[in-house]
Amino acid sequence: MPDAQKATTILAMVNAGHANKVLISSDFSSGRALKKNGGPGLARASTVFGPMLEQAGVGAGVVRAMLEDNPKRFLAFVPR
Repeated sequence: MPDAQKATTILAMVNAGHANKVLISSDFSSGRALKKNGGPGLARASTVFGPMLEQAGVGAGVVRAMLEDNPKRFLAFVPR
């Protein structure tokens, strides 16, 4: 799925009140995506996709929450 479509989908989720449930990550399948090979590197979600979400209309604070607060809350989960 192209990044623009992902951004549109996330914007719809944010507008529907689900921003606190969105987790964003980066993944790549080739060495070309590595920073040493000219790609965006492992920080792609923060350095490329985060700004793309802001350009799509997601507020900077909401983007920060999705990139920082949501993963912290998810990773701190302790099953009962």
